[in-house]
Amino acid sequence: MSETEKNQNSNHNSDEIDLRELFSAIGNFFSNIFFNFILFIVAIKNAIVKNIKLIVILGLVGVILGIVTHFFTPDIYKSSILLRSTHLNARLMESSIDKLQLLAQDENRKQLAITLKIDTAIASNIVSFSYEPFVSEEEIIELEVFKEQLKSEIEDEEIINRFVERLRMENKSTYRIYIEVLDRTLISDLEEPLINYFKNNPYVSKRLEIQEQHLKLESQNIEEELAELDSLKEILFKNFRMVGKRDRDGSNNVILADEQTTNPISVFNESRKAYEKKLEIEKKLYLQAEFELIDGFTVYSQPASAGLIKLGFYGGLIGLGLASLIIIISSFLQYLDIIEQKTRNAKEGLKRRVEARKS
Repeated sequence: MSETEKNQNSNHNSDEIDLRELFSAIGNFFSNIFFNFILFIVAIKNAIVKNIKLIVILGLVGVILGIVTHFFTPDIYKSSILLRSTHLNARLMESSIDKLQLLAQDENRKQLAITLKIDTAIASNIVSFSYEPFVSEEEIIELEVFKEQLKSEIEDEEIINRFVERLRMENKSTYRIYIEVLDRTLISDLEEPLINYFKNNPYVSKRLEIQEQHLKLESQNIEEELAELDSLKEILFKNFRMVGKRDRDGSNNVILADEQTTNPISVFNESRKAYEKKLEIEKKLYLQAEFELIDGFTVYSQPASAGLIKLGFYGGLIGLGLASLIIIISSFLQYLDIIEQKTRNAKEGLKRRVEARKS
């Protein structure tokens, strides 16, 4: 065998050894993970068996405390309204709700009653206020399309998400406003005061007043135009009668326009357009789309707060969590004691060896 062939065979053998070592190392790695996982499960099982009394006792105590809490805490009822206004931006809505929430947290509800213009007894039953922007399906689709278009221009998806989220918040005009009360029979009585609270906001009320004045002035102007058009139509009818008498001896054709008359079709078209515009303005004045209640409060018979079963379940979970925390702390302290004992034994052994050498 030549020297070259020997070198090739040795290289081939070393490659096989390296691959075997690599696969062996990978297998050992995964087997160690599995083995450690099994040890962890066994440790948990041993801890549960060892502290089963503590776990059962704290779990039962948690369940009992949860049930007791149900009987000592009042039921809280929650409902919401859907309000739309082109003048209520996200910041104004957040500021208004925060103000109501701070007043609701005050023990003296007199200021809340003054703000909402309700009785103090009703204000005392209010627990909290909150809101969230209402996003329709069409708006969601539009934002998703816009987001996909941005991806072709911007590579950083996090920046796109922040921009789209901010756009979603800043361009909202519809909001779902939540209220929580202790007495559900008072929910309906709070609908009108809450709407008036937002409607009478200086920023909103001024713009609503200006919009209403503009619409009324425009409606009045159209009414005057319609009156003039009606007068013009009367004159046209009289004119046609006179033209008909004058041309009675002529042909039987009807003359709609000549040098002495106005085309009646254009007059009727303008009258119809003005009337349709007047109806549109009356519709806007009636609907008040600039500030509109889409959906009012609904009184639910079931409270929003957790019931007996939920509180008992949550209490049991808290008890089990507390038991787990105690077991973990106890095991950690025992582990520290073991390390301390090993360190002490090592120091004593070292001391004895040093003394033995000296002797």
